[in-house]
Amino acid sequence: MPHDRASHAPTWQPVYPPRLNWGVRRELTTVLKLEAARRNLAEAVRLFLESGDPVPIHTLAAAAQGILRDIARAQGLKHSSLLHDHPSVDAADRAAWIKALNASRNFFKHADKDPNDSLDFDAKENELLLLDACLIHSEVADEPLSEANVYIGWYSVTHPSIRPLLRNNQIGDHAVRRNLSPTDLDAFRDLCGAKILIEPVKSPRGV
Repeated sequence: MPHDRASHAPTWQPVYPPRLNWGVRRELTTVLKLEAARRNLAEAVRLFLESGDPVPIHTLAAAAQGILRDIARAQGLKHSSLLHDHPSVDAADRAAWIKALNASRNFFKHADKDPNDSLDFDAKENELLLLDACLIHSEVADEPLSEANVYIGWYSVTHPSIRPLLRNNQIGDHAVRRNLSPTDLDAFRDLCGAKILIEPVKSPRGV
């Protein structure tokens, strides 16, 4: 008696790779590179302001920063990254510097060569990574990103020495006027989407 395949058909619906047309009706969403970076960055900032898990914060921020750096290069912008293009890093030390910068993002993304490896991760890395991504975004995007402006404002309150280097830092100015503490992350989280965010924060070239 021939095997009855239909009688043993699975009750679950398989998920097919999106680019294969196997007769399954799909609803695809077109996402541009910049939009992907904006969405990753927005989620990373919100997670940060909610004291979320630092590992996905780093992964989202690194993904956004990588795309934004590529877009900046495509637009002809040089030295767009405060981290990867740091002016005080000598050429002889650049390879080691980049390797150290990318260590955490690569660890969280790959396991093909080191599936049993471990990492001593410092969650404070996220602060500079988020700042870098937010500042690059301000250079390459025409539309401001609320979460990016809020994060830059928070960082400028946490590190007052950088405030004079920023233009249109409305969140930072607002926080100083309201005497907001940088430890009050909820207050900054509530500013995401606030109407005071009119212009994107800009940093001078080379800062």
